Amino acid sequence: MSTSSHGPNPSAASAAIGGEENLRLLTQLVSIAPTNLEDVGHGRWEKPNYLRAADAIVRAARAAGLATRVYDPTVVGDVKGDWHGAPRPNVIAELNVGASETVLILAHFDVVPVPAEQLGRWKSPPHTLTYRANGRLYGRGSNDDLGSGIVASLAALRKLSEETDLRRNVRLIACVDEETGGEGGVEAIKAHDAQLPLNDPERILRGDVALIPDGSPEATAGSSGVAFLDASFQGPAELREALAYGQALVDLHEVARRWRSIYASPDWPDRHAPEPVITGRASVTHFDVTDVPSSERGVRLVAAHAETDAANQSAAAVTLLFRGGAEELRALPARLAPLVGPPFRLEPANATALTVPPGTLALQLIGEATHGGYPHYGHNPVPPTLRLLQAAFERDLIDGRAKGTATFTVDLRLIPEMELATGLDAALRYVRAFIENRSPSARIAAPPARCRAGYSLPVDHPALLRLERILQETMGVSGIRGEYGGTDASALRDLTTPKGDPLPALVFGSMDPEAHIHDAEESADPQKIAAVATSIARFIREP
Repeated sequence: MSTSSHGPNPSAASAAIGGEENLRLLTQLVSIAPTNLEDVGHGRWEKPNYLRAADAIVRAARAAGLATRVYDPTVVGDVKGDWHGAPRPNVIAELNVGASETVLILAHFDVVPVPAEQLGRWKSPPHTLTYRANGRLYGRGSNDDLGSGIVASLAALRKLSEETDLRRNVRLIACVDEETGGEGGVEAIKAHDAQLPLNDPERILRGDVALIPDGSPEATAGSSGVAFLDASFQGPAELREALAYGQALVDLHEVARRWRSIYASPDWPDRHAPEPVITGRASVTHFDVTDVPSSERGVRLVAAHAETDAANQSAAAVTLLFRGGAEELRALPARLAPLVGPPFRLEPANATALTVPPGTLALQLIGEATHGGYPHYGHNPVPPTLRLLQAAFERDLIDGRAKGTATFTVDLRLIPEMELATGLDAALRYVRAFIENRSPSARIAAPPARCRAGYSLPVDHPALLRLERILQETMGVSGIRGEYGGTDASALRDLTTPKGDPLPALVFGSMDPEAHIHDAEESADPQKIAAVATSIARFIREP
């Protein structure tokens, strides 16, 4: 570990995070960059560093004296799935003291990619863990979930392994694919377990309670369901038709926001949440236009791209690529700029995933990136882009009749207690009604592997109240909340304990308001990571 990777005082970072071993492992995992990209619309499934990350976790667990194994459905072959040639190594690390009770810890080591647009907004390399003077550690995955989940859990198990009177077994399950729905991770593990008798010891998710250190510091009783909707057309579509369909997908939010939960909003009122309780949400995160032919007359939009590779992340910018006559292209920015209102702005394109050929004009509509479940944290540039293009078409500034391939992705959030089928039915009925009446060539799909129901736990559950008491003392927080995050809690909703009771899943973690997970400048407070480790250890150790 080089001193330069942690700024002027790496010893301070080491002390804050609970020791050199913790800092070394987090540094290693961030540098491995176990990114997880699934872009169905463009046929991309990229998970290049899963094996290296799994190996690092196995080595760290064994060094802590834990028994380890790896469950990879692509190797074992007991679970069907379209794995797209990528391994799915889920690491299981155990501290078995022969007790009658087992605590599961469910964390994930996949991280969202860093799109080209983000690079200019990072003040340090995103895959180099960097300690700054403000006392925070910066890097992709430093919080979600390499720090809050993997490092904190292993730190807790390292402490517990030294104790002689432990009364609970512990099983850490470090999963893959969480950021894209869990297909090769927790969902594959569930499918593996489902083939075994209820109390078969070979069941991986067999325990009395599950801790999920992948959230905010508060004890969390409900986790939102999520579905990623893929929208497209049967063939090439006119730009004006694509814009109308995109606006209908944006308006799906008005359907979802009518759903209201019993759980308090995790960010009301300090982060301007629109409601004091959790409501449904729908965010159009991906917007792409490709394959538009050139035109000898007028200006055409030949490509568009929301600059994000993560389906659950709203981009900071949408890049628009125009082709036309030289004079028309020179005049276009000044003609379009008045059509964009604050807080958005139109600028010459900077970093983009698009190829910009000579003779074309690349502009970007700039917003502010945010997690798809928390649209009020930023300013999603897709809706104003659709409005801009529609206004440009109405003013004959661009050719709205030009045809191309248009695709969208919608991050749809259900409230925790809503059944997935109920939420999906309402959303798809709305979209299909638009298709039937306005755009018969449009298509909408909700791939099952990218959909998950919510999770809800009674707010007076004894395990939840015990965790809340511990977090008051270790993290300085109080209260029980719900969340919009994509944690694996919802994957456990149908599981039971060996006694036949519903398996309680408790979410918490180090993701404070400064974490910026999935966005540029993702960071973690190392003291909070250490506090998560202490909280886990206390929950397992104490009555």
